[in-house]
Amino acid sequence: MKHWQILKSFDFTSSTMELTYSLLPSASSLPSILSSTLYGRLVLLPSLAWSIDCMIRRIRVCQIETVDHKKQTTRRIMHYNQRFIVAGFVNIKGAVSMRSPYIEATLLTISAWPVLMEANGVGKTARRCHISREDSDVKSVGDFGELDPWTAWAYKPRTISLLLIGTCVLVWASGALDPESSASNDIVTSVKRGVWAMITVFLAYFLMQAPSTVLIRPHPAIWRLVHGMTVVYLVALTFLLFQNRDDARQFMKYLHPDLGVELPERSYGADCRIYVPENPKSRFINVYETLFDEFVLAHIFGWWGKAIMIRNQPLLWVLSIGFELMELTFRHMLPNFNECWWDSIILDILICNWFGIWAGMHTVRYFDGKTYEWVGISRQPNIIGKVKRTLSQFTPARWDKDEWHPLLGPWRFIQVLCLCVVFMTVELNTFFLKFCLWIPPRNPLIVYRLVLWWLIAIPTIREYNTYLQDRKPVKKVGAFCWLSLAICIVELLICVKFGHGLFPNPMPPWLITFWMTVGTTLMIFLLVWSWQIHQSVMKKRV
Repeated sequence: MKHWQILKSFDFTSSTMELTYSLLPSASSLPSILSSTLYGRLVLLPSLAWSIDCMIRRIRVCQIETVDHKKQTTRRIMHYNQRFIVAGFVNIKGAVSMRSPYIEATLLTISAWPVLMEANGVGKTARRCHISREDSDVKSVGDFGELDPWTAWAYKPRTISLLLIGTCVLVWASGALDPESSASNDIVTSVKRGVWAMITVFLAYFLMQAPSTVLIRPHPAIWRLVHGMTVVYLVALTFLLFQNRDDARQFMKYLHPDLGVELPERSYGADCRIYVPENPKSRFINVYETLFDEFVLAHIFGWWGKAIMIRNQPLLWVLSIGFELMELTFRHMLPNFNECWWDSIILDILICNWFGIWAGMHTVRYFDGKTYEWVGISRQPNIIGKVKRTLSQFTPARWDKDEWHPLLGPWRFIQVLCLCVVFMTVELNTFFLKFCLWIPPRNPLIVYRLVLWWLIAIPTIREYNTYLQDRKPVKKVGAFCWLSLAICIVELLICVKFGHGLFPNPMPPWLITFWMTVGTTLMIFLLVWSWQIHQSVMKKRV
């Protein structure tokens, strides 16, 4: 009863276990509790050993490393299933009563094991885990473990200070204290400055106050800024949608002075000869001009980025071949899509797209094989290590394996197919927008849009894959996923509205027949697949 009173001095609550240290001399005296009686030696000790072994085999161990300026300690927090431990005593087939004080003492000993280790000086460290739950998603706000002393300042909110600094900038830029000297007679200049100031204030709010996203590298504020830029782009597209075509083309001059002028579209399929003997410059002039076109690098880097985002090689090849089919489908509308067979099959698919996918999947395997145990900059032993750790801040904090499983079922097949359709629609919008709004291929606005879409797509793919793998009965897509679909729809509406009357050539009949056949075949395939699954479920019920 003496040892029983010692164990009863534990105070167990829902969240903490407080130990009366005055009644507990040390963990080394615990074996005497079980060995003091014959019953404990014959029954409880074997059951306790078996239960601890099962607990160690079935637990998840979360190892968290922290720094205390002078020494580093490691604490292992063991999450266990207490019902599984109790099963070790239930399987004794009634030989032991669960209301026995010896059984309760043994269970209390197992439950208090982490506290006993704390009482003996093991794992006396604090843990700071920056985790916030929003929309049922676990989102890391900072790196795992303690913030590094060298970079902790970057994660401390200074919203009031930044607000005061922003106010000073507004006072200077707007001329609020001296309106006469800052007055401009040009209303266009004033409106442009006001619009840019409005966008800047909006982005500053998102930078400081918007909720954090699923990404934390290089800093959560960067992705909050991308979130704000996405909203600004959607709002700007909505404004452009309500203009007529001519006004929209002239409005583009405010974004770049070279716009608003009709430009000829280059046709890649005018002369498909590989060898041109009569050309004085080069006998392989067609191949030369195609190889040194700006879209070659766009193909390679584009597919490298898509491979890093999607991380599934079969799905990437579906997108690669699918976009070439899109070019074949709309070549009667855009001269830019009128490519030679060797340009479309050999240069695009087999060279540029293959090399981009190959390089991207190698990058995926590289990050997939890394061990993500981050150590702060201040703990690096030398200057080279500090530089490497600083540069690694621009790499992922962890690497998730996206499992798409398009053949998991008909509904999953449709969901993955929708992802492919949105991807190809965004790519097609690039060519139709620049055709309708008279934007040349080398204009920086094209590059800005592609970079913005790449930044948007990174969290969008993460959110959509999480949405597909979520097993909750009620769920919703993330903010970036919703915004991506909204932007894609508005861009498509702009292309449809401004393209009215610009494409007089009808679609060839064989293309209509081809896509009707593809759609009918896909519909029959999904119906048969769903019927087979329904039949198998009914047989199992019977």
